[in-house]
Amino acid sequence: MRTRMNVYLTTGKKNYKYAYVTIKSLFEKNPDSEIYLYIVSEDLEDSDLYYEYELAKTYGNHIIILRFDEQMAGKYIQFKPGDHWAIGTMSSYWLFHELLPEDVDRIMVVESDTVVVGDLSGIYNTDFEDNYVICPGPEHKPKNHRDFMEKLGGDCLTFVLSLYDVKRIRQDFTLQDILSRDEIVKKQTGNSQMEFTFGLLFAGKIKYVPGKDSCIDENERYMEELGYEYITACEKTAKIIHFSSYKDYSKPWNPVFLVPGYRIWWKYAEESPYYQEYLERQWQIYNDTRAKQKEVEKNISYRNILLCTLVLMTAILCILCLVTDAGIIGALAVAGSAGISLTLSLLVRRILMH
Repeated sequence: MRTRMNVYLTTGKKNYKYAYVTIKSLFEKNPDSEIYLYIVSEDLEDSDLYYEYELAKTYGNHIIILRFDEQMAGKYIQFKPGDHWAIGTMSSYWLFHELLPEDVDRIMVVESDTVVVGDLSGIYNTDFEDNYVICPGPEHKPKNHRDFMEKLGGDCLTFVLSLYDVKRIRQDFTLQDILSRDEIVKKQTGNSQMEFTFGLLFAGKIKYVPGKDSCIDENERYMEELGYEYITACEKTAKIIHFSSYKDYSKPWNPVFLVPGYRIWWKYAEESPYYQEYLERQWQIYNDTRAKQKEVEKNISYRNILLCTLVLMTAILCILCLVTDAGIIGALAVAGSAGISLTLSLLVRRILMH
C-alpha cells in the first residue's frame, strides 16, 4: 500500500505549462507514494490542467487547485513594481491557516522551475522531532544570505524541498505571527521574502538535510561559487534540482547560458505535450529581449551624442562670454539655457516615442 505525500506548488496561467516537467518528474520518481499535489494559483482553472490531470490519473495521484487571492495578499506583502511573479510564492504565508484542507498534517514544497531527480519519501517521512521545518542545509546559500539571517536573528531556510509540520504550526502560530515577521523583513530589505520570514519565525526549530542529499540550485552564481564538478556530483545524490533565477531569465526554457541540469529538464520537456510551445516561447522571449536591448542601445547612443554636443557648445559659449563683455552672468545664462534645452529635448523625444 502506498503512503500519502502532500506536495505544494504555486503557478498561474502564464507559466503553468513549464510546471509539467516538475509534475511528471515528481510522479515518476516517487512510485511508492500516493501524491496529493496542491497547486496554489490565482487564476488557474480545471480546464487548464487537462494533461496534468491525465498524468495524475496515469500514476494514481491527485491534483487539487487551491485558489489564492493575490489582490488581497498585495495589501500585506510588498514588492518592487513589476515583481508580480513573486506574489504567488507568498501564498505560503496563508498556506497553513487558510488554504490547506484540515486533513493535511505535513506538506513539502516544490516549485515550477525544478526537476525531481530522486525519491522524496525519505525526506518527507523524516521525524520532525521538536522542529517545525525540515529543509536543505544552509551550506549552499551565498555568504551574504547567511550573514543577513544571522544579523536578523533567524536561521537560513531553503524554500524548495522544505517540509512543514502543518499541524504544529497551526497550533503554535497564527497568520498574524507570520505577517508580523514579514513586517520585520520588509523594514530591513524593502521587500517580502518567505525564506527570510520563515527563517525568522522558525529560528532554532529548523532541521537540516545536507544540500548535496536534498536540493542543488543551478544558475550562473552557483556555477561560479560551487563549480562544475561539485554540482554534477550533487545531481547524482540530490533529490531535486532548482533552477533559481528571476522571471524567465536563465530558466531551462530560456537558456541564456548552459548549466548541467538543463539536459535533465529538457529530457522531460521532450516528453511533454507542450514541447513545441516551449521552443516557440523561447524564441519569442529571445526576440523580445533583443528588441529591448536594441532600444536601450539606441537611446544611449542618442543621449550620448546630444549630451556631448551640448556640453561642448556650452563650454565654448561660456569661454566666449568670459573673454568678452558678457562676463560671468552671460556664462551662467548660457549654461542654464543648455540645461533647459537638454531637458526639453529629452521630454519631446519621450513623448514622441509613446
